[in-house]
Amino acid sequence: MKFIISAYRAEAESLLDFSDFVFDKSIREFQVFRSGQAVLGISGEGKKQAEKLTALLISRYVLDLGVKSSLWFNFGVAGSGSHVPGSLVYASRVVDAETKNQWELLARDAGDVSVATLNTVTKPSNEYQEGMIYDMEASGILSALSSHSLARQALVLKLISDGPDYPFHCLTKSDIVKLLGDARQKLYSIIHALQQDE
Repeated sequence: MKFIISAYRAEAESLLDFSDFVFDKSIREFQVFRSGQAVLGISGEGKKQAEKLTALLISRYVLDLGVKSSLWFNFGVAGSGSHVPGSLVYASRVVDAETKNQWELLARDAGDVSVATLNTVTKPSNEYQEGMIYDMEASGILSALSSHSLARQALVLKLISDGPDYPFHCLTKSDIVKLLGDARQKLYSIIHALQQDE
């Protein structure tokens, strides 16, 4: 079973088409969708929301229903000091900028997808360090997973949307939607490869 978490509906749209998801009406706090092989949740912005949703999914599906979790997959947009917009990048390590907590993620065959350290920040970054990517949710997800010894089952994949030459405050929603649309086929290939690994 895959558990997929994105912050925004626009990010999740790329993944909702991948399976026959139905809306889980029993969960009122978040938008959660289920299919035969996956659960997809939309957390909203920020690590606290992401942690809260992850904890809820663990409680509802893993603890209460006994669903075996094979993968916790976080997908969304991120800033980067090195990668151009539209690049897909795996996080090999996640650092919480506020608490300094860190998580090493299992190495996976990245193929032609770059790998970098991800820094989870509390607001969109104005400074982009070389070799670093930036998001606002991953450390919250990993914090909740760590409480149940599930962090080693996490995979974090980010679509680069902004950087030093294309700052976040200049992005429009339509810019992000276009980037997500352009990356859809490659994202589908990655998801398909993950299914083959199971």
